[in-house]
Amino acid sequence: MAGCSNRKILQFDINTKEVVQQYEEHLGSIDTVTFIENGRRFVSTSDDKKIFVWEFGIPVVAKHISEPDMHAVPATAMHPNDKYFVG
Repeated sequence: MAGCSNRKILQFDINTKEVVQQYEEHLGSIDTVTFIENGRRFVSTSDDKKIFVWEFGIPVVAKHISEPDMHAVPATAMHPNDKYFVG
């Protein structure tokens, strides 16, 4: 996975080194891509001040988190018990 400044997240096949999926819903540069739920999903953050939850391999946003007064989230991590995500 690669989060890019052109507002896309690219999923690569490591064997062929080709892009196999693109995720294109953010309106700003991608800041972070964090895998959750044992890699079944991932969370992306962007300069557009939105947090998206994606199903791995499906380029449709599963959950959208955004508030009018929210700031951009430049860093993310999973809690050691893998139950919580922090940004």
